[in-house]
Amino acid sequence: MELQFLGCGSAFNPLLGNTSSYIEIGRHLYLIDAGESVFYKLFKEEILKRNEEITIFITHMHGDHIGSLASIISYCYFVLRKKVSVVYPKDDLWKLLNLMGIASSIYDRLECYAFKNDEIKMRAISVKHADDISCYGYIMEWEGKKIYYSGDSYEIPQDIYKDFMAGNIDRIYQDTTEFKTSHLSHLPLEELEKCIPVNLRNKVFCIHFTTDFANKLKEKGFQYVKV
Repeated sequence: MELQFLGCGSAFNPLLGNTSSYIEIGRHLYLIDAGESVFYKLFKEEILKRNEEITIFITHMHGDHIGSLASIISYCYFVLRKKVSVVYPKDDLWKLLNLMGIASSIYDRLECYAFKNDEIKMRAISVKHADDISCYGYIMEWEGKKIYYSGDSYEIPQDIYKDFMAGNIDRIYQDTTEFKTSHLSHLPLEELEKCIPVNLRNKVFCIHFTTDFANKLKEKGFQYVKV
């Protein structure tokens, strides 16, 4: 069972949809991020409707990652009669949801770095993206697979990189930008090239695109998410 994507775009490329991924195990939906376009996709494809349990993991609080979270929680509770669980390591998110009129009684807050049940293990990793906001990637383990999902990040954490190079991580989903700028917030392709040897690039899936550089990624041996 592979990670599926509802979108692969950045905040400034809405035509590709906000980057968000999910897996369905049994009738349990595990969703990573809920940007502005995500509720529409979930609604259109009836993904919320067909799952009995819904757990949402948030990487950080920029609008293209939480923009429709309030609507998802409300729709699930008031229309589908389902209580969503939301996982985030800090209480900032609950404060924001409260300001948006989302009462704590209509969803389950899981303020933690690690989540585990009989189906899946998820662990939040602090990553570097923006100086003024906390950001996290996730280590995900299910059905014998172990992957790293970067969220928004301009580097691969050293521990993750070492595990990947040692063969302990099967796949990386990495926020990648085509060009390098003086103000880093996403990992430039040229930096990704430097750290990932050619023989391992087929295990690195690039996400969160501002520009369309799929052909360039393909030429250099990297995978890329398509929706």
